[in-house]
Amino acid sequence: MKINCRRVLMITVVGLLVFTGSPLRAQTDKMVIDNAKVSGRKTRPAVTFPHNKHVEVDLSCKDCHHIYENGKNILDESKLEEGNQDIRCSACHGPTFRINLEEAFHNQCMGCHTKAQKEKKKTGPRFCGECHIKK
Repeated sequence: MKINCRRVLMITVVGLLVFTGSPLRAQTDKMVIDNAKVSGRKTRPAVTFPHNKHVEVDLSCKDCHHIYENGKNILDESKLEEGNQDIRCSACHGPTFRINLEEAFHNQCMGCHTKAQKEKKKTGPRFCGECHIKK
């Protein structure tokens, strides 16, 4: 029996991706979003955001991440690397931007979840205490 090296290599790569996760999952799975660090005030507990859960439901990176120019999302997805400070939401959505960080998160997250609910799709939380969980 002759071993096909390409086939073995392909099976190995696919196996590694299945068992270690897709390279698209560049972010840490559980990210803590704490607006108090940016705004200087704390009204509710920080939010633990399950990044991989959102990747698994086939959302495009551009469904959440964006850089708008003339009404078009021109984000270069290759810039979405963990630790890249330029692509953090707070890089644009600061206290002086027309949509501050807290509003940006609320609009993005609750807006998407409400839209999914209206479309009769399984969705995530839409109310304050479902994201801002007291410990």
